[in-house]
Amino acid sequence: MSARPVPPVPAETGAVAGVVPVRQAIRAPARRSADRSGAPGMDDVLRQDDYGRVLLGSLMRAQLGATVSVLGPAILLLALYPLLAVLIPGLARAQLAGIPVTLLVLGGGIYPPLVGLGFWYVRRAERVERRFGELLDDR
Repeated sequence: MSARPVPPVPAETGAVAGVVPVRQAIRAPARRSADRSGAPGMDDVLRQDDYGRVLLGSLMRAQLGATVSVLGPAILLLALYPLLAVLIPGLARAQLAGIPVTLLVLGGGIYPPLVGLGFWYVRRAERVERRFGELLDDR
């Protein structure tokens, strides 16, 4: 083996004469496209492209569906007693133990079903978010 001749180093570079600098290979990080299963991830949701908008739109439609499915019965429940009071005039004047039935129904009888609808809504909303999270975690 023959030794490689070392060229003279100018004094301005600050290098030591006779020392050959070590070569380093610089590479780009490896792409991990092989482990992508095609399932959407959080980065896909956060991107401002068509695919991210479609994912967010599907989540918002599912949330809207949960809201409407609870809002419909709530409006029906709130509108039912006044409608009955108009259709049956004697109901508005009825009393139970000296307390008007209107006050009993609107003051206390309507809150338990509304609280139940609230719990139902929270359960549905959490289920929608959990399913969306599972979709993103299936990567």
